[in-house]
Amino acid sequence: MNQSDRIIRRLETMKMLGVSKSTFADWQNPKSKRYRPDFPKKIQLGVNSVGYLESEINSYIAKLAEARA
Repeated sequence: MNQSDRIIRRLETMKMLGVSKSTFADWQNPKSKRYRPDFPKKIQLGVNSVGYLESEINSYIAKLAEARA
């Protein structure tokens, strides 16, 4: 993690990815058919709050763009 990396919350992450709440949850749920094991792991910020490293989300978006046919 670099020093300028920031933690973004779930809503901002979903907006960056352009996905719904249910899709976002499915990508992280190992029991879902839409599970994506390569999706960046969440960071627990509090009892009911999580965030994601912005750099990891940007890298994930770049990876999706590279993989398109």
